[in-house]
Amino acid sequence: MLKDIEKNLDLVVENLRKNDFKVTVAENVEVARTEVLKLIGEEDVVGIGGSLTIRDIGVIDELLDRGNKVIHHWLPDTFIEEIRDARRRAVRNSDVYLTSTNAITLNGELVNMDTFGNRVSAMIYGPQKVIIVAGINKIVRTVDEAFKRIRGETAVKNAERLKMEHPKGLCKVASIIYEKPNDTDITVILVNSELGF
Repeated sequence: MLKDIEKNLDLVVENLRKNDFKVTVAENVEVARTEVLKLIGEEDVVGIGGSLTIRDIGVIDELLDRGNKVIHHWLPDTFIEEIRDARRRAVRNSDVYLTSTNAITLNGELVNMDTFGNRVSAMIYGPQKVIIVAGINKIVRTVDEAFKRIRGETAVKNAERLKMEHPKGLCKVASIIYEKPNDTDITVILVNSELGF
């Protein structure tokens, strides 16, 4: 994470907007959760990527409580076939995709690595609306720094969490979103807290 991140936050927001992303800054997790709920209609089907950040803000139970259909693959006591099916359905059958990003550069680029490609494909050309929630710990200077962070920190912590021997298996697909893709409505909610890896 960059030192003096608050000094860079305005620059990141400005550059994300220049790259045609909608951006909201949330002071804390509670505000982030409220902002997410505002962006999702009560009838919307919501797909969720494999993201600790989304679990950290506590929005899944609120979506379910108000009646949204939620598709995600982090379900206990689930067969592998059901998990695979949920990953695909979250991308193909959702009105809104809710996820985080591995890194955001000072230039407002979103950098990600995936094991299966479900999250990166959904962010680029999946559901029409994508909401990306990210803590300030995801901000880096450059794309090169983003990939170093992902391989050297994010993948290592995730491998430990998943009890995997090698983090390399989590880094099979990479994407850099330089600007918002034309057919996808993307909102980035930057949270002034450290969230996820």
